[in-house]
Amino acid sequence: MAPSPAPWAVLGDVLWCLGLGCLLGAARDAVRLALGEGPVRCFFRDIAVFAAAAVHVCGFAAGASAGGLARWYMSAAVLLGAVSWRWAVQPAVHRAAAALAELACTQNARQARTNALTSGPKPPPRLPQSKKIC
Repeated sequence: MAPSPAPWAVLGDVLWCLGLGCLLGAARDAVRLALGEGPVRCFFRDIAVFAAAAVHVCGFAAGASAGGLARWYMSAAVLLGAVSWRWAVQPAVHRAAAALAELACTQNARQARTNALTSGPKPPPRLPQSKKIC
């Protein structure tokens, strides 16, 4: 049986895994935005995120963890990070993106309106007057 790591090492592992969970939540959200909704897409997206979470936890445990083993609190921290993304970060990111899109659309509409007012119908060009010699 492997010895238990120090509490500061456990806290470091938990913080790293929280970050991994947030990253996985963001990746899942980006894939949802790119591919759309649907029951089959959702199923395969969730399976892919579950597999990615397992790979990330095992890879982190092997490479950077204090104990060198995957422990239960790492998986719990990844899950908590993904849930935190879903309930805390995602709404704020989506609101900010919607506000930026609305701002861009408003500026484009204002610029089009200004162009329409300033470039209105132009008078036809004047023909040069010929000089009469009589």
